[in-house]
Amino acid sequence: MNPMNATQAYAGHNAEAAYSRWAPVYDLIFDLPFHPGRAAAARAAGAAAGPGGEILVVGVGTGLELPLLPGNVLATGIDISAPMLRAARARVECEGLAQVKGLHVMDAAALEFPDAAFDVALAPYVMSVVPAPARVLDEMWRVLRPGGQMVLMNHFSAERGARARIEAVLEKSAGWLGWHPQFPYGAVGDWIAAHEDATILERRRIAPFRLFTLLRVQKAAEGA
Repeated sequence: MNPMNATQAYAGHNAEAAYSRWAPVYDLIFDLPFHPGRAAAARAAGAAAGPGGEILVVGVGTGLELPLLPGNVLATGIDISAPMLRAARARVECEGLAQVKGLHVMDAAALEFPDAAFDVALAPYVMSVVPAPARVLDEMWRVLRPGGQMVLMNHFSAERGARARIEAVLEKSAGWLGWHPQFPYGAVGDWIAAHEDATILERRRIAPFRLFTLLRVQKAAEGA
């Protein structure tokens, strides 16, 4: 294994371990503060997919987004953490979420789906968690149908000021936290800019305190 792959594998193992550790208390800690963003992302994904549309939820975790998706779509969720997915499956069964087609343990950087399989690829609070964001974006783009949308909800770090200083301190605990407080917009924005078939439809700050950003990116239709 070359050094870059070894580093990414180690980072991926850390993220998986962290979220397996968070699984028993994840909803208690991460539900309400992140709900405005989850709701906004789910609305955007549902509108983009339309009735009968196929939505891939990357990093579905305990499934907090799933009840927020409209009942007339077909949702498939993936996550690297088996304990988190057990909680998601329990939620689907308990709440009777018929729109959920399947939940799978899977690496977001190596999706086991064919090309152009989904109308929407939704990634809520995922990009600053995964060890190789560009690879995850590549995979989401690959499985997205022409004309479809990629919907991202994420924290992007501040460039200056008190918030930037706090994020720099928190970054030292990124391995334990399972996510990177210092995660610049360029990690996603540069990827989008490099893809001629990608168009930003919306970039909007979301509560609480406008700390999170909703991004909707459209893939060019065939022949466009």
